Amino acid sequence: MPTFQFDEGNAFDIGSNASINFTDATVPFTLSTSGNFGGGQLFADGGGAQQILIGDSNTIGGDYVLDIGTANTSGTNFGASGGNISLQLGTSINGGWDIVFVHETNTALNQTFTVNSLNTGSTLSFATTENFSEIRFSYSTPGLGGFGELTINSLTATITCYLAGTGIATPTGRVAVETLQPGDEILTADGGTTTVRWLGIQPIDTKTATPAKANPICFTAGSIAPNVPSRDLFVSPDHAMDIDGILYNATALVNGRSIYQVAQMPMDGFTYYHIDTGSHELVLAEGAASETYLDAVGRDAFINGHEQADAPIISEMSVPRIVARRMVPQHVVDALAERADALGYTAAAKVA
Repeated sequence: MPTFQFDEGNAFDIGSNASINFTDATVPFTLSTSGNFGGGQLFADGGGAQQILIGDSNTIGGDYVLDIGTANTSGTNFGASGGNISLQLGTSINGGWDIVFVHETNTALNQTFTVNSLNTGSTLSFATTENFSEIRFSYSTPGLGGFGELTINSLTATITCYLAGTGIATPTGRVAVETLQPGDEILTADGGTTTVRWLGIQPIDTKTATPAKANPICFTAGSIAPNVPSRDLFVSPDHAMDIDGILYNATALVNGRSIYQVAQMPMDGFTYYHIDTGSHELVLAEGAASETYLDAVGRDAFINGHEQADAPIISEMSVPRIVARRMVPQHVVDALAERADALGYTAAAKVA
């Protein structure tokens, strides 16, 4: 499981709204400030020290945030590697710092540590089966000379990829797609319910897969309509979303802004999950109408396909499907562009 050494950073910024993007072990990270900092500085060193440095000249308050993802590709979560998440502190700590691992959905499950100069070089580690969205660093106690400084050597965690953790609506609330079991009830987009018959598990080998054909498409929160999806939603390129009674393959809706293809996935692979309800229908993924499994490919594409080798072929819904960008009606293109504008996506996101 990966240990991110922050040895590919080599980036620097300073100020109360500083932000740097850098990559480590092919995984993109963002380090940023928020709050009224006296002179916040961020440094990810790929040269010699190979560590992250966070500093503040004199102001207590606000947070520094380490997130997985670049400015337009945040939303990736991380979980335990070998049963634990570990953060190794670096060679310098000045002042007191609160370090909070922020749970992906429930702040009551946040993990908080308080450190100072006595903790230089130590490792913060906790056992968990939960996923976390970011790490926040708060300068809480003045250091020598009124200056706060914290260095980080490495983070040991598993990137839970963009797909595990996707929320599916059920009669009892949102559940992560990978936890669904045959017999579970889930909500349909028209307000009814349906039953999971099978959950197809499809690992993707990043080393051999073609990114343009395999990497997920991200629908950022609110990219389809206000609060739709309610969180960033990642689906396979040919997975269809419903807009006004028409199915659109995800790639057809890519605009490079609020809807984009993820350029880089973890080198140790990722997994798609497919919900089979016995019929082709629409369910709610992060609040967006999204199709269930369709027999477009053989079940031998799944590691557990043998479980449904003799299942009847599922017929496609009798609604139009658009598979290419040139076929998308102009009013839909315009509506998605307006949503991107409203969300502040002024620069094109990275696409594969």
